[in-house]
Amino acid sequence: MENGLGKILIVDDSDDIRLLLTETLTRGGYSVISAENGKEGAEKYFQHTDISLVITDMDMPVLDGLGLLAKLRAAKSEVPILVLTGRKDEDSAIKAVHAGADDYIVKDGNIRDEILLHARKVFEIRKITNENKRLYAQLEARNQFIQKIFGRYMSGEVVEKLLESPDGLKLGGESVKATVMMTDLRGFSSISEAYSAETIVDMLNGYLKDMTGIISKHSGVINEIIGDALLVLFGAPVSRPDDAARAIACAVEMQLAMEQVNRRHRESGLVELVMGIGLNTGTVVAGNIGSDIRAKYAVVGSAVNLAGRVESLTVGGQILATESVLKDAGVEVQTDGEFFIPFKGFSKPTMIYDVMGIKGQFDLSLPEKRMKFALLRPPIAVECEILEEKHSSGEKFPAIIAGLSEKGGLIHPDKPLAPFFNVKLSLTGALKSGREAPLYAKITKDRRNGEYEAHFTFIPREIRDLFLELAGKNGA
Repeated sequence: MENGLGKILIVDDSDDIRLLLTETLTRGGYSVISAENGKEGAEKYFQHTDISLVITDMDMPVLDGLGLLAKLRAAKSEVPILVLTGRKDEDSAIKAVHAGADDYIVKDGNIRDEILLHARKVFEIRKITNENKRLYAQLEARNQFIQKIFGRYMSGEVVEKLLESPDGLKLGGESVKATVMMTDLRGFSSISEAYSAETIVDMLNGYLKDMTGIISKHSGVINEIIGDALLVLFGAPVSRPDDAARAIACAVEMQLAMEQVNRRHRESGLVELVMGIGLNTGTVVAGNIGSDIRAKYAVVGSAVNLAGRVESLTVGGQILATESVLKDAGVEVQTDGEFFIPFKGFSKPTMIYDVMGIKGQFDLSLPEKRMKFALLRPPIAVECEILEEKHSSGEKFPAIIAGLSEKGGLIHPDKPLAPFFNVKLSLTGALKSGREAPLYAKITKDRRNGEYEAHFTFIPREIRDLFLELAGKNGA
């Protein structure tokens, strides 16, 4: 910008008008350039990038005022444009305003005062606008910085909600309908004891990188990362009509991605990981919980607790969902059985589905998980003990392991069991060492006639070696 308050382009075919306006604006402290018609005016406008105001006549040779206006607005120019007109031509000036001009000035005896008044008004507005743009840019940069930093520790949607208004920082919550996802790596506590802290963190980071990418793809909100466990929300803080369907699709895709995680682990000589996922849809209280010193965005309520209970029933590679999730999904969901499960703290048993896939726009499926068993001759005698939340219930009774598969066994207990029971199986005299050794399992299927499929959740090395030997002898 040259010396002065700003640069103005005057476009008029009248030498007298150009001279009058130039003298008036120059004395007012503005820098002025001029053109005799719209074509020359457009050329000078695009040559000078610092023009802050255009004043143009309507009727001119070569290119008139409307033509100049069209050229500038077609080039996405936002420069203010004032139109000069005689009183008899006010209709044309009004047309120009409708076409994108900012105002018009009548050519009369007050034109000097009018032109200075309009110039001051335009430049004051421009000054305010530029300052606002600067402040807005600073605010945007600050918000982007906050989102970049805090987005690593909480959901971007939560950060955005906190930044959009001061109310976002207030303590309190609201009741919303959401689908809650709980995930957990099976047996990770035992795995952690076998590796260094650095290796464990690397394993978790690699696993979480894959999982969080899938969750983000399906617009899930990661509310908590608790070691190897995740609490993910679909419906808070932003609600969408397909929250439940996206939660199911996300869960299936996460389980499918575990093959990619474990491929890396096999290549690095690390143990493979298995994950269980629980889903539940219901009303939760979502909002800022804590105190003025320390607060967090969280969800609470029985729907969250139930999602956790459902997840605790899963074995590695499994997705269990409540009936409310399937009803809310609105699309066909593939399942491999359903069970009524009584949970402590809930008055009625809950219908649980073993999810295998989802149709519709997602069209995702888990591979078939039917276990093939090699029958053992003779079977292995064990003592079976029912566990309640990893603690002994005190019930112990004889059982046999009649068959083995890659990840489980066929159990014949002396007492009835039910799917999702956790049991401790103690071998009695089958080991070469002669000592008693326990393995842990979860009952996954009732085959009737006193036979149950069990998924082994923890097998000591000595027992694993024995099972491999027996499976080989029995043609597995």
